[in-house]
Amino acid sequence: MTDTRRYAIVCLCLAALAIPPAPGPGRRAMGMGMGRPAGDDPPAGPAPATAAEGDDDDVAGDGFGRVPLLELVRRKVAQDQGAWVIQYELRYTGESAAVRTPAETKVAVEGWVSNSRVCGHATPRLSRVVAGGTAAGSAASDVIASADESRRCRERVTLTAWADDGTPPEPDAPAVLSLNPGTRIHVKVRLEHQHVIYGEYDPLLGVRSVDLSIGGAILRDEVPLDREHHLAMPRAAWPEPPADRRDPRHYVSAPDSLHLEAHVPGHKYYRLPDRPVRYGTKMRLRFWYLIAAGTEGECRVRFDQYKDTPTSWRVLSSGGFEQPLEAIGRWTKVEKIVRTDCEATTVALGFRIISETDVGEMWIDDVSLEPVCQNSPCDEP
Repeated sequence: MTDTRRYAIVCLCLAALAIPPAPGPGRRAMGMGMGRPAGDDPPAGPAPATAAEGDDDDVAGDGFGRVPLLELVRRKVAQDQGAWVIQYELRYTGESAAVRTPAETKVAVEGWVSNSRVCGHATPRLSRVVAGGTAAGSAASDVIASADESRRCRERVTLTAWADDGTPPEPDAPAVLSLNPGTRIHVKVRLEHQHVIYGEYDPLLGVRSVDLSIGGAILRDEVPLDREHHLAMPRAAWPEPPADRRDPRHYVSAPDSLHLEAHVPGHKYYRLPDRPVRYGTKMRLRFWYLIAAGTEGECRVRFDQYKDTPTSWRVLSSGGFEQPLEAIGRWTKVEKIVRTDCEATTVALGFRIISETDVGEMWIDDVSLEPVCQNSPCDEP
């Protein structure tokens, strides 16, 4: 009796007992009824920061897309206020020279983003932006769509790329890449949180997938941007007053101080330029003042907070103050703790002599406004 006939008889017996037969001669073993041959693993997805074959027929050519032509040398991630900056250094491994226009360089950034510190941003929302691929190097997309500018949230992605023998181009003027075997390619991807109140200080948090395409060569990466590196504060300070408003005769810190003169038209009052501030933050206001003996009337200081949008502005009632300055004939220090409003974008500080007789002088020096807590969100409401 042949092996095949003997196997058939065994199958009939096992069928009566509802027992599945073992693999027969010439039959390939199957794994636990899953329908996939044993030893065949499912295809793995692209690993972070790997070069892959090009899959864009519109930009493939000159050898791009047939073999990986981008080798990752290093990656650097930094927080710039409310933005993320991802910098790549790549090596072109092609065997022949190639020229890539700005239209052949693009990046797609995608991920679920949120920021629990920001009102309306606690729930993760999908952000996907494709930048480049055209004459422009940037693009933006809504994360929270709203007709109200104070509620609308967008993310802007700016792509900049240049070869090692060139200089970084302006974002609105992408460069042509001239590639030779071994050329280093520098790529900067900037992700900006665009919101009138929070965008400058609170980055959108979440793990991002980054697909960078140069010609048909693609670099796929996964970047963890789910934790802030620092608590962002405005990079601003009040500038020195104009030369005609400074007096070198009196000061706390050399070489001069702000001078108010009641008898000089337009010099009774001085308002420092509006200064950006972080919302909901405890800050320390300091300055010194000197009121000349014989000044008639009243000297005052006023502090205001504003909410600015691209189309309007308004004064915020909370957080502002006005108070008299009363010490005469000596330098006097004022130190006051203020909290910026939860919608504040800028503040203003002004000094005034109120005199009906136009008699009086006042000097102001060492004006500063600094956050009480600079490096952590310990002061957040």
